[in-house]
Amino acid sequence: MRRHSSQEIPAFSGGGETLMLDEKVSRSMQLFKTIERSATLVHHVISQIEQLIEAGQLRPGDRLAPERELARQFGVSRTVVREAVRSLVARGLLEVHPGSGTIVSSPSADSVARSLALFLRAGRPEFDCEKVMELRRVLEIANAGLAAQRRTSEDLQAMENILHEEAVAANDRYQFAKYDVAFHAAVAQATHNELFALMLDSIADILLTWREVTFDVPGTPGRALMYHQSVYEQIKAGNADAAREAMRDHLVESEDTMRKALALHAGTARTVPACARQSDTTD
Repeated sequence: MRRHSSQEIPAFSGGGETLMLDEKVSRSMQLFKTIERSATLVHHVISQIEQLIEAGQLRPGDRLAPERELARQFGVSRTVVREAVRSLVARGLLEVHPGSGTIVSSPSADSVARSLALFLRAGRPEFDCEKVMELRRVLEIANAGLAAQRRTSEDLQAMENILHEEAVAANDRYQFAKYDVAFHAAVAQATHNELFALMLDSIADILLTWREVTFDVPGTPGRALMYHQSVYEQIKAGNADAAREAMRDHLVESEDTMRKALALHAGTARTVPACARQSDTTD
């Protein structure tokens, strides 16, 4: 990673303890604006740091000033700064290194996936079970077709291994869910387009919990394994159209099972992420 000298960085000194701008810039503006006190202090701190990263004023590898100095510049408490940094770390924008301080992260597929996953899990009312299902239909059917065209022998071996483990785990709720999601991830990897794998990874936690819940619908593990085997066979044969159709059939059955699980667990303590508003749509 290329480091920037203090003359180049219109933000933080790479090796110092203070947060200073280039002298010419510092005479006309401050990097951070003092925040007026409100109930959204953490949000405002997050927003300012995000804007500086987006504008390139904070670059990958740049080090933030110590917590006390950030609090002074923002005009907020250290607790507010701490919460803002924690949120930005969770979203992959910052990294905390003991002994080195807080660093601006380099963009990566993993950080993007974590950010989208956090967005989907944040309790947003506009996201519901049906919308995630809709995303899966578009994404995973395309994945199956591309995987049939691009899979390697290593990709096929990975799928075979997962199918074997899935069969062994048919009586274990959590292992079954783990290998179910792993199979879909292996199909995405076989597209050799990291963006498809990234998108699926962003909803992996939701899918994992869904599968744990659908385990209670009789016959679910056996049906899932049967459909996965069908998808695998078409990918192995290199038949893109048939692979897409096999995945479509699988998702139709999976969605039906999810609705049955929602009805089964309606009014119970077991919750289904992103599906809270779907109880009135189930049979």
